[in-house]
Amino acid sequence: MRSLAPLLLTVGIFVGCASDPKWKRQAFAFSLPADPPTTNAPTHIVALSRVSISPLFQSRSFTYRKAENTYEQDPYAGFLVPPERALAEPIRAWMRASGVFGRVVQPGSGLTPTLVVEVSINELYGDFRNASQPVGTMEIHFIGYEVKDGAAGRIVLDKVCAHEAPLARKTPDALMAAWDADLRKIMEEINLEYSKANSGER
Repeated sequence: MRSLAPLLLTVGIFVGCASDPKWKRQAFAFSLPADPPTTNAPTHIVALSRVSISPLFQSRSFTYRKAENTYEQDPYAGFLVPPERALAEPIRAWMRASGVFGRVVQPGSGLTPTLVVEVSINELYGDFRNASQPVGTMEIHFIGYEVKDGAAGRIVLDKVCAHEAPLARKTPDALMAAWDADLRKIMEEINLEYSKANSGER
């Protein structure tokens, strides 16, 4: 029994550390735009019909890029819901708040959309390849097309946007803040791109 005492003490120490709050899994979500929805929108009824994400980043755990071809996943930090769902609502909210697309409906709406937007997230990770300047990386491909009589029509938007925001600290909450900044900049670019390309429809 005496020989087991140090082993039991060691196990107890690790169990004690694992129960500490800093070891508990943290769950994060994207922020929504603070501004109220714009009311002077075009007449389009808009649906965000599809949000997909690269298989490399489909895990709810945060992904960190450590070298050119080396990635790690954080077992203690991740999204509250799968990342494609975590991004769908803020993207929809940014589209709605901008007012440039039209009246953006929620999933399951009884309204028939006249404009459909599909989104693919190509990159979503914390880039730690430069240890002194870590960044949150995001790249999104947007495709928007008109719908008439239930059939896809003219493509009105086809653009890939990428952004990297610096991390204030090397922590999961700082990475989430960087991704929030990435998404805000990307949505501002997308809204401006669509507005310029389709200014005649107002």
